[in-house]
Amino acid sequence: MRKYFVAGLVILLPLALTIAVVLFFLNLLTGPFVDVVHSIFNYYGILQNGFLFLSAAQIQHIVSQIVILVLLFLFTAFVGLLARWYFTHSLIRIWDYILHRIPFIRTVYKTCQDVIKTIFATNKTKSFKQVVMVPFPNSDTYSIGLVTQENIPNLPHSPDVDLLAVFVPTTPNPTSGFLMMFNEDDLVHLDMKVEDAFKYIISCGVIPSPFREISKEKAHEMGVQREMEE
Repeated sequence: MRKYFVAGLVILLPLALTIAVVLFFLNLLTGPFVDVVHSIFNYYGILQNGFLFLSAAQIQHIVSQIVILVLLFLFTAFVGLLARWYFTHSLIRIWDYILHRIPFIRTVYKTCQDVIKTIFATNKTKSFKQVVMVPFPNSDTYSIGLVTQENIPNLPHSPDVDLLAVFVPTTPNPTSGFLMMFNEDDLVHLDMKVEDAFKYIISCGVIPSPFREISKEKAHEMGVQREMEE
């Protein structure tokens, strides 16, 4: 009989201690708020009837603890979200502060920041309309350009020729470049996103980009669609 008792004790005692510890922390966490939830239940007439062998007060107590645990979990997760958000932004600010004070690196890093902030996040009145290749710096070579304005008026040029303003960025700093006027017939329109063009320019051609030529009509359709999306 003794060995059976010891075997049962080995099985039940850890379980009993586990339940006791769980109930202790459960009451510790929910105890300060149980009366408040009880008052809310009684005020609105919630859970006023018993069920099976449980009285109304016991049911209210159990449900109150569950509600409090759920609210505590949500509150803790919310606090953690705020803390992580603040911590992440603090790290970004410290990272910017350090990189902006390292010679040479600060130039490259700030240039990339300027590209993202001043080009990719601009509105449609400042955005580039189409990626093209232009005969620059001479007629035997081509450079990537970005159409900024079409059908430029009031230019001392033949009215039968459509001129376009094209920004030709420099490498690897695309925030500087040349603003030039081209005859539309001299342009080679590309099926390339503006973002891909800047990646290609900033990387000095290391990052590959699709150089697929498209017709002038297709380029105009893509420009109109781009403006509608923006």
